[in-house]
Amino acid sequence: MHNNQLNILIVEDDTDLRESIGLYIEDEGFVVTEAGSAKEFYSCLEQSSFDVAVIDIGLPDESGYVLAEKLRRNTDMGIIILTARGGIEERVQGYAVGADLYLVKPVNIRELLAAIHSMAKRRQERSQHRSGLGCVWHLKKSLWQLVSPTGVNIMLTGREFDFLRILALAEGTPVERKHLMTSLHYPDGDCEGRALTELSRRLRKKISHQTGLECPLHTFRSIGYCFTGSIAIIE
Repeated sequence: MHNNQLNILIVEDDTDLRESIGLYIEDEGFVVTEAGSAKEFYSCLEQSSFDVAVIDIGLPDESGYVLAEKLRRNTDMGIIILTARGGIEERVQGYAVGADLYLVKPVNIRELLAAIHSMAKRRQERSQHRSGLGCVWHLKKSLWQLVSPTGVNIMLTGREFDFLRILALAEGTPVERKHLMTSLHYPDGDCEGRALTELSRRLRKKISHQTGLECPLHTFRSIGYCFTGSIAIIE
């Protein structure tokens, strides 16, 4: 496994601890990004994607539980909660919001590294399994269909097709919600974009249900939407 291809996000407000963990992980060949707050965490997600996130609960501006839950809802990232709170209720809550592992400080760095290795490897294996040949989705213009990497044809409504077409043309870059609302001819009165949120929710459910794959349509907080899988538009 080529560790230099794997990105790890560490979210910890203790600067010394965050940096020491980051240096140790980097020595193993991983690419490490650090965040000292929830605000920095969201900024990191807007700029890159990650394989594993190590998250402290007691952040200064938002609970690490909230961050973990949002990651689990919108990504297939490995999630490790690393905290000084070792009570059973805290542990249960950690797993309830989607953590893969709950570690209590002071942590044995070798155990943390072993967990990161394991999660990163499983994520790579899942990605390879899901991708089929080339991990390419195809958007058929003439039939209004999305074809999964495994060859499943998904019939789309006109608006669903236009939504995916706009995301495909963005080539992996998040598209702003406002631009999508205008392009899809949603009414100006829907200032919170509820219709767009419902469209994306319905489309994710349709794709996952019909293909058995994780839908690579992701929401980026305060920005918009992105299709993170490779997608080609064909006739």
